[in-house]
Amino acid sequence: MSVKPTLLKRVLFRLHWLAGITAGLVLGVVGFTGGLMGMEEPVLALLNARVHAQADGQAALAPDRWIAAARAAYPQQSVRSVAWDGADAAVRVRVAGEGARGFEVAVDPYTAEVLGVPRGSAFFATVEQIHRNLAVGPVGKQIVGASTISMLVFIATGIYLRWPRRARSPSAWLRMNTRANGRGFWWQLHAVVGTWLLVFYFVAAATGLWWSYDVYRNAVNRIAGVSPAPRRPPAGEAKTPVASLDAAWGTFLRQVPEATRASAALAPGADGAIEIRYQTPASPHDRAWNSIKVDPADATIVARETYAELPRGRRFVASLFPLHSGSFWGTPGRLLMALSALLMPLFPLTGLWMWRLRRRNEALRRQHAAALSAPLDVRTA
Repeated sequence: MSVKPTLLKRVLFRLHWLAGITAGLVLGVVGFTGGLMGMEEPVLALLNARVHAQADGQAALAPDRWIAAARAAYPQQSVRSVAWDGADAAVRVRVAGEGARGFEVAVDPYTAEVLGVPRGSAFFATVEQIHRNLAVGPVGKQIVGASTISMLVFIATGIYLRWPRRARSPSAWLRMNTRANGRGFWWQLHAVVGTWLLVFYFVAAATGLWWSYDVYRNAVNRIAGVSPAPRRPPAGEAKTPVASLDAAWGTFLRQVPEATRASAALAPGADGAIEIRYQTPASPHDRAWNSIKVDPADATIVARETYAELPRGRRFVASLFPLHSGSFWGTPGRLLMALSALLMPLFPLTGLWMWRLRRRNEALRRQHAAALSAPLDVRTA
């Protein structure tokens, strides 16, 4: 027995509506904060115009000087890693602090002057926590994960509910009727703009589940043929940093003079080597890391691995965050994904407003019908 199309449409509408009033508002918050995170890099650059290094023809100091400067400025904290973004940028030294990631301190690589914690970084750290778990820990993470699944429900039911008669016509899907008014205008914003952004939201939801559920992440890893990464030790369990990073860093600079970005953890790996991850102008996106491992004792190379040589599955897994953030397609992709995310609150708000207008119109119709069915009050003189 087949379900009548009208009944199916009513069921899917109820499902779409129910998901909207439960998960829609959460997705609005998660999407908006995700859009803010997409703008983090240019905003921090604007707020911290002075946090840049000027080479002026001089050579950069050795990394141990950067580390020593950060340790002197924060003597109660341990230094975890160093990030280098080229000759014209300040070095970022990550210092242990509240939270798993700690915080970053900018250091001039030529003078070892501590420039301080970049302005706005605390704000974006809070935004990231809201985006990941609503800033309420594991419970919030589960709420965000369930809402991300709901996004896929929104997409599937939304496509069916607005399926036009001329489905093969792009204009039937994408053209907005600018002359609409009332509830029709809000429907245009909700349905047509949603269609414009549908691909962005699908990619964001499908990749976002990677951070929400272990079962999803493990399934993707199995399909990609990737072994799960070892668990990182939490704060307080980190290995003792090596005495010096200078020798390993010097070997890295000699071996990879074309590097544009690099980061090095101060704790050695299981093999005792220092791993330095780096990128070059040929790196396809901001998570396409090459790596070189150097023995800190004699500065010899222990191992070397380039992103291009990785198996296809590992490259796919490494691309999940760039796909999620849009950076996989460079700056235009990042900006489009950020704009799409910032518009996420539009859909629960327009959906709730259309629901309110519908309830009001139904109440007016009932009042009108009641008035028509009421007996006339005929008064005689």
